[in-house]
Amino acid sequence: MKQILKIISIFILASCQTLGFNQEDPNGPVKLDLNYESFMSESWTNKAEIPLINFNFFDENIESEMFFDLNGTTVFAVNKNQLVLTNYDSGQILKSFELETSRIISGVSVGYNTFLYADADGIIYAHDSNSGELKWTKALEDVVLSEILITSTAVYVQTSSDVLYGLDLQNGETQWSKKAQAPLLSIRGTASPITFEGLIFTSFSNGRLAAVREVDGIQLWEKPISRLKGSTELEKLMDADSKAVPINEDIFVANYNGSLTRFNIRNGEKVFSVDHSTLKPIILYKSTIASINTDQEIIGFNAINGTEIWRSQKFKNRDITDLILYDDKLYFGDFEGFIHEINPENGLITGLVKTELKSIKQIAIYSDKLIVQDTDGSISGFDLN
Repeated sequence: MKQILKIISIFILASCQTLGFNQEDPNGPVKLDLNYESFMSESWTNKAEIPLINFNFFDENIESEMFFDLNGTTVFAVNKNQLVLTNYDSGQILKSFELETSRIISGVSVGYNTFLYADADGIIYAHDSNSGELKWTKALEDVVLSEILITSTAVYVQTSSDVLYGLDLQNGETQWSKKAQAPLLSIRGTASPITFEGLIFTSFSNGRLAAVREVDGIQLWEKPISRLKGSTELEKLMDADSKAVPINEDIFVANYNGSLTRFNIRNGEKVFSVDHSTLKPIILYKSTIASINTDQEIIGFNAINGTEIWRSQKFKNRDITDLILYDDKLYFGDFEGFIHEINPENGLITGLVKTELKSIKQIAIYSDKLIVQDTDGSISGFDLN
């Protein structure tokens, strides 16, 4: 009898272990439903040259925050110590420029016949985008992790130590600077400044949004995006790495472990503030704000009062890219090389395409052409249907 009980016990334990192995990992990537229509077709691909064996074991591991910039019909992409210019429509490489360093940490920003990038030592380099000639360099006190804002007369850049600089576009001289009070603990990353009606808006790692004048850096207002939610330094983390979104008399912004908040653009008064946590850019579409939270859920909020309209958990733990809005649809990529299309009004999936690329790092869209780059540096162009 004892032998029979032992056999039964072993069988039950083995069954439990088998069942345990078959359980899906709650922290694993959500499996996709592949039964959706394709919405694009591949036009061209420029594969990155990846060595079979990498002997650079002791090289610095420097990862750019942004791989490429799309300016007009040209894709500007950093490849080690070169900037490669590619025609967005055909994929033809137009030219390449030698860069001053391969230790680029900010990616590249292009505008007004200039391209800029920053290295791991906090040095900004400005080149003529037609000839590639170096125009000027500027050494800052800290590294630049976010996109550099270029206007017709100035360059606006924010460092990881929460200093916002206004630099002259022609020579790089400092026109003004503003320093925010940095917290003791911060997440790696910074927001990118934006310009709207003569003002520069940017948010800082202390969870505050500031409005300063473009011309002289005089601050008009600075307001907290959210309230503190804990007592420890870890609980107080509320970095605002998401770019602010202005429209008419309002500006929307969100932060980590904090809120999605709508401010009056003139005086900084809060219109609403709702609980939300994100490190990614938010998207405004008509009366809807779409955002990816830190749990990798995509949420739609009512832009009038902040109430939640819809929530999608179908892309959790898939390492999805920033959202891109184009022609009434949201687009983004994931770690398996899929490009997704959803309706921003209700969050419903409207399309899905599997590409030959590896983990998608960045996407951009111009004139019905979707440009995609993966973590290896390969770039593809797709025609939207």
